[in-house]
Amino acid sequence: MTMISAGAEQLAAAIDALGRERFTLVALDGMGGSGKSTLAAALAELRGAVVVHGDDFYRPMDAEERARLSPAQGYDRYFDWQRLREEVLVPLTDGHDAAYRRYDWETGALAPDEIHAVSRSGIVVVEGVYTARPELADCYGLVVYVDTPPEESMRRLRERGHDHGPIDWESRWRLAEEHYLATTRPRERAHLVVPGH
Repeated sequence: MTMISAGAEQLAAAIDALGRERFTLVALDGMGGSGKSTLAAALAELRGAVVVHGDDFYRPMDAEERARLSPAQGYDRYFDWQRLREEVLVPLTDGHDAAYRRYDWETGALAPDEIHAVSRSGIVVVEGVYTARPELADCYGLVVYVDTPPEESMRRLRERGHDHGPIDWESRWRLAEEHYLATTRPRERAHLVVPGH
């Protein structure tokens, strides 16, 4: 059994232990490159979970404004956690289905003609850095931290080779992530910690 499938089995067991037969809302948080998306995909395959990607809630912003953000400001502004809360988490926790528009990385804006529906049934996993930030954590039935050594996470991110724009993403995003981890301690707040390697 691979580490990812072992993590998915561990996560599935934790969901089962909650005893919620109809609906469970799960946060999968951890550093960029830790294996959150892979674990979410494994849970989708294993249990039919619906996956909401935190990257779909990147905040549209002028590149120059983005470049001026400090790590603390980046933590607060890169990810539009207010939109995630209003469009997905609040409706689901209030007993309703949800719908949202995703951030389009090619245009730098919200995709105008895409509406992603999220049914309030089964397991819904919200995966991404910052998804278990304190302002959102109470919405989830289960908060999971995917724990991967920083050097391995960084190796995976570099291997992906994404174009993150003209300003070095490591000096912006990684420092904002580190600020988030140091100030809000999502690993310590999580109900479950699973390995992501």
